[in-house]
Amino acid sequence: MMHKRQRGLTLVELMIVVAVMAIIATVAYPLYTAQVQKSRRADAKVALESLALAEERFYTIFGRYGSVAQLDDPDGNGNNNDSLIGSTLTNLDRDNDGNPDNYAVAVVATTTAFTVTATAQGAQSDDTGCASFTIDQIGNKGGGANCWR
Repeated sequence: MMHKRQRGLTLVELMIVVAVMAIIATVAYPLYTAQVQKSRRADAKVALESLALAEERFYTIFGRYGSVAQLDDPDGNGNNNDSLIGSTLTNLDRDNDGNPDNYAVAVVATTTAFTVTATAQGAQSDDTGCASFTIDQIGNKGGGANCWR
């Protein structure tokens, strides 16, 4: 009598595979979300540094720092063909709904100083170490220890 050899997985083998997959997912998901937050933070850093450069250009031209509206339309003629910030803020709005997706950026400017702040929102607000970070006219970078790395 010959016995046929069975093919396929037993229930125990299948459960081992499921357990291994669960362990991998448990380790991989937090690493993935941390990396996504870091890449979103990079978008905000680029925006802050671009706005800081635009403020310096505005200061060179007008002898004072300006608001976001003034940076976008320096000569005040109603069009932004001469914008110093270009698409800096629209780059933070990936879904083009008119609102930044992960970081809201604000500029506070006086005649002699400015501070540009990025504040996490939406899914990015879980990024507790970098919920808010700043740059000013001297180049001081504030926020969490890892925000500017």
